[in-house]
Amino acid sequence: MQPTFDQLLKSAKHWAERAAAEHWLTLHETRALAELENRTPASLFEAGTHRPLVAAFFGGTGVGKSTLLNRLAGQRIARTGVERPTSREVSVYLHESVQLRNLPKQFPLERVRIAYHHDERVRQVLWIDMPDIDSIEQHNRELVLEWLPHVDVLIYVVSPERYRDDKGWRLLQAHGGEHAWLFGINQWDRGHPAQYEDFAQLLVKAGFRDPVILRTDSRENAVARKDDDFERLQGFLQEMADRHVIRQLELRAEAVRLEGLRSALLACLDKLGDERGYEALRKDWNYIWEDTRADLLKGLEWPIQSVARAFVGHEANPLRRSIDLTRDSVAETRTERSEPHSVLWDEWAQSRLRDALDRLVVEAGDRGLPALPLKEELDRLHREAGRTVLNEGQLSLRQALANPGNAVQRLALKISGTLSVILPLAAIVWASYRVVKGYYESALQHLAYLGTDFAIHSTLLIALSWLLPFFVYRKLKPSAERTAIKGLRAGISSALDKIGEQVAHLIVQAEHRRQEVVAEGRRIERLAATATGSATYEGVGLLERVLPMSTAISLSHQDANEAHSIKSK
Repeated sequence: MQPTFDQLLKSAKHWAERAAAEHWLTLHETRALAELENRTPASLFEAGTHRPLVAAFFGGTGVGKSTLLNRLAGQRIARTGVERPTSREVSVYLHESVQLRNLPKQFPLERVRIAYHHDERVRQVLWIDMPDIDSIEQHNRELVLEWLPHVDVLIYVVSPERYRDDKGWRLLQAHGGEHAWLFGINQWDRGHPAQYEDFAQLLVKAGFRDPVILRTDSRENAVARKDDDFERLQGFLQEMADRHVIRQLELRAEAVRLEGLRSALLACLDKLGDERGYEALRKDWNYIWEDTRADLLKGLEWPIQSVARAFVGHEANPLRRSIDLTRDSVAETRTERSEPHSVLWDEWAQSRLRDALDRLVVEAGDRGLPALPLKEELDRLHREAGRTVLNEGQLSLRQALANPGNAVQRLALKISGTLSVILPLAAIVWASYRVVKGYYESALQHLAYLGTDFAIHSTLLIALSWLLPFFVYRKLKPSAERTAIKGLRAGISSALDKIGEQVAHLIVQAEHRRQEVVAEGRRIERLAATATGSATYEGVGLLERVLPMSTAISLSHQDANEAHSIKSK
């Protein structure tokens, strides 16, 4: 089943809200989408009933809109002249059989005046007299913009003197694509044919192939003139009040709204970057991190040596602040715990890492990618970098001290340690054997027991058998300070590698999420495109004249900005 515009609009707004909440889009970038509304002329009437054609009179101050409406109605419906020199309210004129819904909440109901009639000849037309849109009253223009989506036909009324410089013309250009247009030069009793021709050329340039321009007299009791097109105006309205024509106007307005929805979605999608996304950022990060890592290893050499000396020298406070993060200490204050990088990972290192991450964010922005989602993750990583370095340094330090030196050194150390025990024992055993043997022989032969030379030599032998392997052992045993420095270097190097990999992983995650956001937006945009193709209308006959050739009347960029700013205020 084809989704309706209302369903697509809700889906698109929900998508934009989530994207903005995750900072893929800014509120400014989603504003055009957020301001779209599903307001139609049919929404003014009770569901299931045939609605009339909604025709609205627009124009500047003093062009005679109210007088023209009174002339169409055959009675004084809209206030004119001295009573209301500048319109400040909306006058609605409709048949008593037409049932209006409760007007939308955003309408200032105190500024809506409704009048009913019994004339069956104009039963199929609902007339609206709008405030003067060139008034200095900001509320007047806001009221016009609130009613515009509920209008089928705009009867744009000008005067011979002001058809070129009317400020309201620029405002209506920004919203005219959804409506049919009839143009009236009122007060034609003061006009000239050259003005008619000039106005027609302006409308052709604005996008109308053969605009309907009707000349009407400004006087309420005017005598019929040959160049007065008042009856033609009535005929056009009756012709456009046909059900088929109204349905074609509804389809046209729906197609314009769908196209506006698509344009707003495409503008948002354009802010999410191209297909490559964050892929190229990984290469950028490799170059950035390669330089930064080398600088950090050089710059952290002095803290590494300081911490190693503190550890070997049993300087407890620096050790606890810089390495032993898992151990609680009464001496540690809350400040010290919140800044575990005070010695080994200092402010310089933290700042250097910040510079590298900021460079990556700038690269993302230069590539047209949303940088804020990635920046938030990088900020979290930046806050945890000090603890990551210290934890890796502590682990590597303990491993280094538990297994000092390399494999060959540890084997030689083990052998020399073993010999320092075995060789003295062997010398003692040999000396003891010689003592026992000498004593036995001296007892049998009544000879001297042991000489001085033997005592000296055996003592020297035992001493040498212990001193030699012990000396070798001491020489082979690595320095505790050098071992600590080596362990800390390895730990910091491992931590920096881990930080670099984490950033690369965050880039991949950001790209995956970006693709998900883009895919959902593309899905809604494709549905809107399909619905736009389904909302076809027959632009033949009268509709070819009253509808602009494009879905939006051409206007300058400055005029569009002015119209948008008026609406947003």
